[in-house]
Amino acid sequence: MSGNSPLTRELAQARQDAADALDDFLATLALAGVVLPSVGVDWRMGQATGRFLIDLGAARPDVVGKLTDVLRKGLTADA
Repeated sequence: MSGNSPLTRELAQARQDAADALDDFLATLALAGVVLPSVGVDWRMGQATGRFLIDLGAARPDVVGKLTDVLRKGLTADA
């Protein structure tokens, strides 16, 4: 398969989109003081399926509580 085939370009774009989404998510969480220690892109599954998923991983209950508070505040601000 050529390194410049439409499928290769599509896969590269999907990888970049996943990386950008993760970077934006982590930067936003950092502004709120929330750190999810095991968040990441599932690169292996994405390579196999063409769909790159963000794996939010595991987090301590206090971190989930803080994230919940941030989401609640955002929902209240939008209302």
